[in-house]
Amino acid sequence: MIYIYDILLNFNNEFYEFYEWEKSDLLFHTKKIPIYKVETKVIEDFLTKKVIIDSPLLLEIYNKTEMFDNKKVKTIPYAFLLTDSYRVIGVLLNEDHVVIKISDLLLDEEEDAREISKRCNFKELTYNIIGSRKNHYFLTRRETKIKKYLQLEIKNAYQTNDILRLEYLYFELFNKNCLDKDKIYQELMESLQLEITEKHIKLFEIMKLYSANKKLPNLTN
Repeated sequence: MIYIYDILLNFNNEFYEFYEWEKSDLLFHTKKIPIYKVETKVIEDFLTKKVIIDSPLLLEIYNKTEMFDNKKVKTIPYAFLLTDSYRVIGVLLNEDHVVIKISDLLLDEEEDAREISKRCNFKELTYNIIGSRKNHYFLTRRETKIKKYLQLEIKNAYQTNDILRLEYLYFELFNKNCLDKDKIYQELMESLQLEITEKHIKLFEIMKLYSANKKLPNLTN
């Protein structure tokens, strides 16, 4: 078994590139962790799908990962790195062997891991896909936050029958008026299933300001 030593991991439910890590994130200083080389499709599945592992790998990795916890070292039952010699991801399983969290690596540490992976043979990894991961793999972290925030604002306005806010959101996004509450809600939510645009970003900034002031700008300005 080959290990990677002394790296930082940022395990989250969603995958964030290292440059999107924030100061408030809980980083795990990992003393050592096993690494396996797999086909690129395996990496893509782990990033985008909900995966449960059924493999002899579980016995190999059990309690093999060590992390620093203050001045102590604790073992992690099921954690490892996967690489296709191009990118490297950290994987954390729960006790049911379901992948629950994933992590990117810092750039220099990823490069070291890629070099080490050249000594690895390809690993056959048996797993089942049981659903899609609730993440936004093709969105940046900021875009994900904007999307979630606007979805919540739209849903709250719809459920509380805040017609003024719904009409304002609709006008700002589509530059036209609509008096049909259900149509407004449907088209606003559908717009967030597409790419996040500059209009979404502007709307996000306006709504954050509105939340602070509790007053919408005048539509006629």
